[in-house]
Amino acid sequence: MGNQNQKREGTKKKRKDKKKKHHAYALIVLILAAAIIILGTVLLFYIQEVEVSGNEYCDSQEIVECVQNDKLSKNSLYVLAKYSLGQGKKPECLDTLKVSMKNPWTLKITVKEKTMVGCVKSGKKYSYFDQTGLVVNETEVKDSKIPVVSGLKIKKNKLYSQIKTTNQTKFSEIVEACGESQRYGIYPEKIYVKDQQIYMDFGNVRACLGNQVSAEQIAQIRPILKKLGDKTGILHLESYSENNTTITFEMEDISQEN
Repeated sequence: MGNQNQKREGTKKKRKDKKKKHHAYALIVLILAAAIIILGTVLLFYIQEVEVSGNEYCDSQEIVECVQNDKLSKNSLYVLAKYSLGQGKKPECLDTLKVSMKNPWTLKITVKEKTMVGCVKSGKKYSYFDQTGLVVNETEVKDSKIPVVSGLKIKKNKLYSQIKTTNQTKFSEIVEACGESQRYGIYPEKIYVKDQQIYMDFGNVRACLGNQVSAEQIAQIRPILKKLGDKTGILHLESYSENNTTITFEMEDISQEN
């Protein structure tokens, strides 16, 4: 009986040892499988190419560097998750930035830039601003559809900062004029302040808007310019309003002024 019990105990121990070995082997297999999956994911989703679309003036490299702004941003899954959760950043020159994957190793960035409505010139540099007065682009190239703003002393015009002038109230009126002119499809060469009056120059025609700018004033300019043709002079809109629809045109040579 004693020998039989010993044999039984020995058999049970062998079975337990065998089970432990199986469990250890299974654990090792699981760890290796997990490591392979993780390594495969890291390698497969490692970003090798980034495609940027939708930008005209905002630098593509600046956009890429902003999206891949930390060590983990070399992985396309991580970047996609970060922007899906609203944790991603975008350059100040952009209104929107969307991230997607063309394939696991190619990241697609689709952007919408902030609209440039005007610019100020300092030396050879043009500082372009949006509808809030924020400088979103700096270049020595003049955009033919963006008016140059003058007549106010500029105190600050750094990239991604609000333009500061000696008269912010008047500058706000000019920003309004710039935005409204684009809305109505008219593109003055310049918008400036003289004797507290706001003017827009359209080649041979100068529009006087008075102390304040309204959408109603700007809406009148395009059809009037078509009627004036090659005539030269000043279009007086300073008194125009819903209650006063009087508009006058003064024939005058404006080529030597301002």
